[in-house]
Amino acid sequence: MHNSGPRTSQELYSVERNMRARCRFGQAMLLQELGGKITPASTDASDRFDYETTRWHASLLGVCASGNDLSETLNAWMRAAQRRLRNDFTRRATDGRPDCPYNGAAMLPPDSTRVAEAT
Repeated sequence: MHNSGPRTSQELYSVERNMRARCRFGQAMLLQELGGKITPASTDASDRFDYETTRWHASLLGVCASGNDLSETLNAWMRAAQRRLRNDFTRRATDGRPDCPYNGAAMLPPDSTRVAEAT
């Protein structure tokens, strides 16, 4: 998996749910295993006045978040993933999960397929 963005809403949904089911260490490991990046806050004294360098940052599947520590950053990433999914309107009406393009049905046969007509 790569960090350029989710190939599907199902992929982002699956990662977000999987991350929620893990402990903090497991969440950080999953994010990195999937190609995400966690950048810790800078401890350099010359960066003290740059707000962004004093915060942790996480990015995975095109979702980026930041926080004051690792725990807050992972929570922020999960919230950002949920927001992205909520704003994606390709979901099932019944349960809110990202929709499957075929909704469980088999693919249609090619246009050239001859079918019997009812008379």
